[in-house]
Amino acid sequence: MIEIIENENRLIGSPQDIEALSKKESARILVLSDSHGNSEIFKNLVFHYGPGCDAIAFCGDGASDLAHLLEEAETSDELRSIIPPVIAYVQGNCDPSSYKILPQKSISNKMPAYQVLTAAGKNIYLCHGHNENVNFTLYPLTMRADAEYCKIALYGHTHLPYFTTETEHNVKILNPGSCNRPRGNYPPSFAILTITPSVIDAAFIQIDQPYSHTPAFKLFNPVF
Repeated sequence: MIEIIENENRLIGSPQDIEALSKKESARILVLSDSHGNSEIFKNLVFHYGPGCDAIAFCGDGASDLAHLLEEAETSDELRSIIPPVIAYVQGNCDPSSYKILPQKSISNKMPAYQVLTAAGKNIYLCHGHNENVNFTLYPLTMRADAEYCKIALYGHTHLPYFTTETEHNVKILNPGSCNRPRGNYPPSFAILTITPSVIDAAFIQIDQPYSHTPAFKLFNPVF
């Protein structure tokens, strides 16, 4: 069950859970991006996949959807019990620069432009991507991740799923696609990032009928 507090590093969860995540032998991260106001699908994804994951990484453009989830969880033990114990989030280019994800408990109302999350001994650089110019090149993203001693970089913004099977400049890169407004003839999607001592891998999951109260989910293999 997540403890809904924000820490000085802007990660949401108890300090004990954040430290435990960093030391786990392996970890599964629910990676979401670009929900753009579809709080229902955001909640459905967490409801179906949250219990099997150790953390959520939200890559921006949908701050209100995360805020709605956590606001409802404040008064729902059932919802709070299925939300992974650690959440990392960043500001997207369509999110307001000042927005309190936790109205009563936010450290600051200024959303972070990037975050560093540690899971299973690996540092993960999390951003939306517009500041890193990801529409044109991934080089600035890899350089910023490397500067933060991160071996994994997560981003959104393009609404296009992407994953490097090999490292680029010693960094693995993942974009989960958009769970609400896909582009490039892709379906709405998100990803599960798996980290073990020897493997960093990602599974993409498409969402059928994302505006339904009962969407369907299935694995798919995007062509990059």
